Amino acid sequence: MPTQYTLYQEIVQMPNKDIGINGFYYDCVHSPSAGVFPLHWHECLEIISVESGWIEVEIDRKRYRIQSGQIAVINPRQLHSCDRFDPGATLRCLIIDMDVFRSRFVDSSEERFILPLLEGRVLLAEQIDGSNGLQSLIHSCVDSFDRRDIAYQLHLKALIFELLYQLFAFHSAMREAEQRNLPTSVSRERVNAVLEYVDTHYAERIQLNDLVEIVHINKYYICKIFQQYTGKTVFNYVNEVRIRKAEELLLTTNRTVTDIAYATGFLDINYFSRIFKQIMGITPTELRKKYLKV
Repeated sequence: MPTQYTLYQEIVQMPNKDIGINGFYYDCVHSPSAGVFPLHWHECLEIISVESGWIEVEIDRKRYRIQSGQIAVINPRQLHSCDRFDPGATLRCLIIDMDVFRSRFVDSSEERFILPLLEGRVLLAEQIDGSNGLQSLIHSCVDSFDRRDIAYQLHLKALIFELLYQLFAFHSAMREAEQRNLPTSVSRERVNAVLEYVDTHYAERIQLNDLVEIVHINKYYICKIFQQYTGKTVFNYVNEVRIRKAEELLLTTNRTVTDIAYATGFLDINYFSRIFKQIMGITPTELRKKYLKV
């Protein structure tokens, strides 16, 4: 998908920063076997309409199978990934920077809806049936963004406001964030610190004692809150990060598989190959042959 990852926080690249909206069509046939997108979070509201086929999206540890005609909604700052999908699936996606919809003076709609959504005090439902007009509305948003007719910015904003209205008003989409069985904000920040450390130091030897120095809690509690929040063990996540980096190097450089294994933190080439196939579904050599037609 047309975005850039730091493997824990997605750096969303808006084609037009003044609008703060990105809309695009995506064909899953172009996705690697490991999934459409890795575990990450961002500050934007993301809406995915499945046009054909199906995808499985994990949002804050809860897994949803989104079928054709259904919609996935990812609230700001929710950890999410998509690792299972129909290769024939096609999607229409909207990524919305909610700050664009804030005004100079806070009005009642911003106070009651936009700010609570940004602050995580209110969430939108993660899975919605699109047959009642929502999917058509998402189509119109993406089409307007693609065509960019005269005054399309006004048209697009009007459509997004209508979409937000539908989500908040008619789909039982609002619920208190405190009702979720998730860690506290302090734990969330500690988990984010671990994610950031792994992203920066994935090529080095990573031990639990290193993480203790970062978040200043004992290693057993680190493991507990990390798995509670991400659904993964710390070292399973470390391996995922390393394999994603290895995948990038395999497809963008001519370095040997052994060199790439060492460069991404693996000390044993056989272990690297085994973990790579476990996560990606194919070996490093098979990946190169498949995507680079070597």
